[in-house]
Amino acid sequence: MSGKELGQELKELVSSLQDQGILDEQFDQMKAVQNEQNPCFVVNLITTFLGDAENILAQLRTYLSAEDPDEVNYHQVATLALTLKGSSSSVGGCRMALACSQLRDVSDVNDHEGCIIVLDLVNQQFLILRENLNHIVQMELAIHEKEVKRRNM
Repeated sequence: MSGKELGQELKELVSSLQDQGILDEQFDQMKAVQNEQNPCFVVNLITTFLGDAENILAQLRTYLSAEDPDEVNYHQVATLALTLKGSSSSVGGCRMALACSQLRDVSDVNDHEGCIIVLDLVNQQFLILRENLNHIVQMELAIHEKEVKRRNM
C-alpha cells in the first residue's frame, strides 16, 4: 500500500472515530501541527499521552482503593481527574474527557461509590481510546516510513 493510500485510510479511520464520538476536532488540530520538520509529532504526543494516562489511572485506583472511604483524598482524585481530562482533550479523546469530568464531579462531593463507578467508565473509555490511538500510531509510522523510503530513492 502506498503512502497516499495509507494517508487516505488514516483520514477515513479518524473520520469514523469522530463519527462515533471517540475523537473530536481537537485531533484534527493536533494533526495540523505536524509537518515535515516534525513528522512524528502526532506519534510522540499520543505516546506521551498514553503513558501519562496509564500512570494517572493507576494513581486514581490507588487513591480510591482505601478501605475506609473517609480516608480517600477526594481533592487529589479531583485534581488527577482534571489533569486526565485536559490531556485526553488535547489528543481529541472527547468521550474520555467527558468521563473524567464526571469523575471530577463525583469526587467534588466525596462520593466514594460514585467515584469507583465513574473510574470504571474512565478506564473503559481509555481502553477504547488507547486501542484506536495505537492503530493511528501504527498507520502514522507506516506513512512516515514510506515517505522516508520515497525520498531516499
